[in-house]
Amino acid sequence: MVEGRRLSLAYVAWQQPSGTPFVFLHGMGSSRLAYVDLLNRHRPPGPAYALDLPGFGASTLPRRRQSLPDFVAATGAFLDALQLTRPVLVGHSFGGLVAGETAIRWPHRVGGVILVASAGMVAPQNALRPSPVPCVNRLLIWLTGFSWYGNRMLAALGVSPARVSPEVRRRMRYGWQNAREMARMGAFYDSPQFVPRLRVSHVPTAIIHGDRDPLFPIGEVQTAAGGHFPIWVQTGAGHLPYDRDADMFWQLFEQACQAIGVGHQPPLPKIRTDDAPTRKAEEHGPTID
Repeated sequence: MVEGRRLSLAYVAWQQPSGTPFVFLHGMGSSRLAYVDLLNRHRPPGPAYALDLPGFGASTLPRRRQSLPDFVAATGAFLDALQLTRPVLVGHSFGGLVAGETAIRWPHRVGGVILVASAGMVAPQNALRPSPVPCVNRLLIWLTGFSWYGNRMLAALGVSPARVSPEVRRRMRYGWQNAREMARMGAFYDSPQFVPRLRVSHVPTAIIHGDRDPLFPIGEVQTAAGGHFPIWVQTGAGHLPYDRDADMFWQLFEQACQAIGVGHQPPLPKIRTDDAPTRKAEEHGPTID
């Protein structure tokens, strides 16, 4: 139960015997699968979990429309269910807003925050506006399954469709078509004074941002951050920096981890092609019931 609501959350786990846990939160119109390619390729300095927020992916769609505090409460319940001690919350876009608000609400429970092309610091620009009629939004979400409309969505995120592999496109399509909460959300969630409130939480925070992000322009983000949080700028990246260049993104991610006081993990051991994988994602269904 999460604040009186029955809720089931789906997630993917990359287990390790020790180290600081990392919880990866997806953006609007996405899912836990957003991080699968990245975390199958690279390893943070501790176990990693990619979560479907309520109403997204395979997680429960609550009966009533969600507010920002509802997502924060669900994230806190997830940390409790898995007994994660002071994890680092890594949030992309809307997930960054949730990560920051979780740290603000429970600073003693969060060891650090990494904001990736995050919402909250500035108002989104050039974003596609949802219709006030949920069934219209559901139709538009369904249309993302067609290449011509999917390409429009990618362009709105500052991503060249030609650079997106069929596998990544399928993962993105899954996220959009299972973004049930997005279809009824209405206006985007507001978080007044996000940066000052996160600053006074004293939770170590770092930012990774693309220099070509059309939703949250880097110049405005740098101004909003006001020098309070270190910022790593990924050259050539739009709103999805980890999909633009996973290896470049991970170099910045490791630097961000060091900046918030989390150690570096040794590289993955090399294995023969006939060996079983040494690092495997584990899919999980309901965790909170």
